[in-house]
Amino acid sequence: MTLESEDKVAHPEASATVPEAAIETTAPPSPSHDEFDPVRWELPVICKDCGRDFIVPYRHFKAGVVFHCPHCHGSFVPLLKMYHAVREVFETFYARRRLARDEFARSGGDQTRFERKQANELEDFRKALAKLAHAMRPAGKMVKPKGFGAMFT
Repeated sequence: MTLESEDKVAHPEASATVPEAAIETTAPPSPSHDEFDPVRWELPVICKDCGRDFIVPYRHFKAGVVFHCPHCHGSFVPLLKMYHAVREVFETFYARRRLARDEFARSGGDQTRFERKQANELEDFRKALAKLAHAMRPAGKMVKPKGFGAMFT
């Protein structure tokens, strides 16, 4: 027996090759969508400079963190009071939602009625976020409109 044949006998998996096409087509399973994962939560805010809305991740919404408007590149800095209000809305909504889901799973009941109730609560939550976005006044001075449009304000 030669040294090369001894190596193949000792390590049979080393001689087996995996086709490249099989490697490319096999993908890891995608993670399931969990609405209770705070990484996926998003918060709508309204730019104090241009008045247009944009989305920021909830997990980054802290007092003093600077966000920039994607439209005008103005800064948006949440205050501590804003952070507490947003945290209260998110945490209470998702805590109630999780409790209702767990209670429904334990007791059972009408699936369509439960889903309708959840959809109504979600719509109320979105309205509360929109109301909060309009009420929030971030730190920093307002930028006055410049150019031709400034004559009409």
